[in-house]
Amino acid sequence: MTTAYHRALATPGAARFVPAAFLGRLPIAMVSVGTVLLVQAETGSYGVGGAVAAAGAVGEALLAPRLGRALDRFGQARVLSGCLAGHLAAMTTLTVAVTAGAPRPVWFTASAVAGGLLPPVGACVRARWSARLGGGELLGTALALESALDEVVFVLGPTLVTLLAVLIAPPAGLVASMVFLATGTGALIALRESDPGPRGGGAAASARMLRDGGTRTLLLIFLCIGIAFGGVDVSMVAFAREEGLAAVGGMLLGLFAAGSAVSGLVYGARAHTRPLSGRFLLAAAVMAVGMALPLAGVTLELMIPLALLAGTTVSPTLITGNAVVERLVGAGARTEGFAWLTMAVVSGIAVGAPVAGSLVDGGGAHRGLLVTAGAGVLIGSAALTGRRPLSSGRLVDHRPHND
Repeated sequence: MTTAYHRALATPGAARFVPAAFLGRLPIAMVSVGTVLLVQAETGSYGVGGAVAAAGAVGEALLAPRLGRALDRFGQARVLSGCLAGHLAAMTTLTVAVTAGAPRPVWFTASAVAGGLLPPVGACVRARWSARLGGGELLGTALALESALDEVVFVLGPTLVTLLAVLIAPPAGLVASMVFLATGTGALIALRESDPGPRGGGAAASARMLRDGGTRTLLLIFLCIGIAFGGVDVSMVAFAREEGLAAVGGMLLGLFAAGSAVSGLVYGARAHTRPLSGRFLLAAAVMAVGMALPLAGVTLELMIPLALLAGTTVSPTLITGNAVVERLVGAGARTEGFAWLTMAVVSGIAVGAPVAGSLVDGGGAHRGLLVTAGAGVLIGSAALTGRRPLSSGRLVDHRPHND
């Protein structure tokens, strides 16, 4: 298994841009949970915390495709620099506003701006891989590696932010996320040699994706994945508090992500003969079942293995979905294409987090997990109804690939 990843990491520049992007991505797993914890500490409501976090997801969803287009047009260094400065200013405003008891509209506005300007490091690093590897078989391995690293981020991020918020002070987790973001994104900006740079000549990814039935199905599935994530983020933290072990909430989210990371690494190291579209639809169907598993976690002892097992169903869906986008868009719009998937996921989080928070406030953590299970049903339904458009055209490729 390690041979394929060793070959991918031997790609010129990868040894530097991969760790930089990893550090810069930690905040994507910290900001939402940290915001919920900060607001809940001040108001006593998970519903309000989820709603403020959702405002950030809405801001990110609205701007992600536009930032992706700007990254393709102007290059990563210029766009990432502006995003970093704006996000740090907005996140500082949010933290101070909540702790100082400023009017709630300020909280929502600052969260939306911070989310909208969160540097799209994940899309940027995938675009660097795509520019270096083109359509070669190693690109699938690289995308699997990035998906696994995303899940490692979701192991460390929630655990760190929860421990800092519980053991030090509610704002501590968000402060740490700003430090990680500034360090990692700053390092990525400095790596100009691997920056794909301004790229013109490609048709807008939005026009391609929204015209094609297969890509509309893809976006719908990623939207439902985001709803599941939003439900998990809020409900697992609430479940741990109900068990009297508040700091364990981050561990449960980490186990969910750890399962996904392991399955992603195993999946990415294998050669596959099934067409990409078939692999994506099969992975989505398995994930649909996996999202119902946490409902059976009526005790902490049961929730631990179920969270891990549910997580194993996530990464193959994300890996194959990103591979689908890479094949659908041209070289001049790769970053925008990856950003559209980000938009779909964070839009789902914007729906799932506040709905789960309201259900938790009204009936406990397992009520919130109904959001995750329901999202799984929607994932499976979308895969079933969209199998025909996803099984035709450019997505069908019978050659073996490591994606």
